[in-house]
Amino acid sequence: MKSNLFLEFQGKQISEKQLVQAAKDIWVNQGNKVKDLATLELYYKPEEKSCYYVMNENLKGNFDV
Repeated sequence: MKSNLFLEFQGKQISEKQLVQAAKDIWVNQGNKVKDLATLELYYKPEEKSCYYVMNENLKGNFDV
């Protein structure tokens, strides 16, 4: 089964795939390898236009969407 998740808020749409890719880009830009990313938790807050993340259970931050 293949599935897609899209979030819509105030006329904007973003997909789960876009959020995951943005988080992976942050991970790689910090000098890490994608293969070393074991866990990724994303918390999207559309009212803030921001996505909060926890990578490998200890690296925390956020990015604007």
